[in-house]
Amino acid sequence: MDLKNGVSLVLSGGGARGAFHLGVLQALNELKIPIHEISGASIGAIVGAFYLAGRTPAEIFDFFDSNKFRKVLKFNIHKGSLFKIDMEHKIFDEMLGGIKNIEDLPKPLYASVVDIKRGAVLYCNKGDIKKIIYASGALYPIFRPIDIGDSRLMDGGLMDNFPIQPLLDTKYPIFGSNLHPNVYNPKQFIAIRALFLTSMMHEMKEKIKRCNYYIAPKELAGHNILSLKKLDKLFTLGYEETKKILTL
Repeated sequence: MDLKNGVSLVLSGGGARGAFHLGVLQALNELKIPIHEISGASIGAIVGAFYLAGRTPAEIFDFFDSNKFRKVLKFNIHKGSLFKIDMEHKIFDEMLGGIKNIEDLPKPLYASVVDIKRGAVLYCNKGDIKKIIYASGALYPIFRPIDIGDSRLMDGGLMDNFPIQPLLDTKYPIFGSNLHPNVYNPKQFIAIRALFLTSMMHEMKEKIKRCNYYIAPKELAGHNILSLKKLDKLFTLGYEETKKILTL
């Protein structure tokens, strides 16, 4: 399939494994494959927002791998969650290039979030970009849900961790990057993941069929979604796997 006209990109959630997405983006950049739109869940939505705002994969990697991220991550144990992220810190304005609303990005971004008042998944492509990408990654009890209007929003990965739905009518090939390969690993299969991953498995087969290119190497299962210690290895894995499937 000719990719010179670009792709539509799906980026799953998966915590620290999001560094893999950055390797994917780096490879696509080097292969000069344009990205026309991104649909992301949780870390996928955050990475997508930063990238579409003009940040390079290397700049985004540096944000998560340096003290920059640690400056905005605060303990919040006595206020309803383990952590909170200071989204008003100036570093987020820098990462987002001053963009205030999702619809102001140069290309479309869809961020999956769960409205817990209605029990529904939403694919947000308008509104306050910082609040929405925060909500997309707000996995309780690690982070608190966030109220936007009359909705209470939290991690989109709980109901749709591979949000291909907004891209089904795209005219471009769909490239899916999934941080949760179908590999059972007792060390990673903690209770909260067991609950939600099991419920999503039956849907994934159909979603994979809708992708023109799909990447989810089994090696990802060996990486803790909450650890920032091996981001460089995840980046390299994403880069090498993308180059492999697109240059065969």
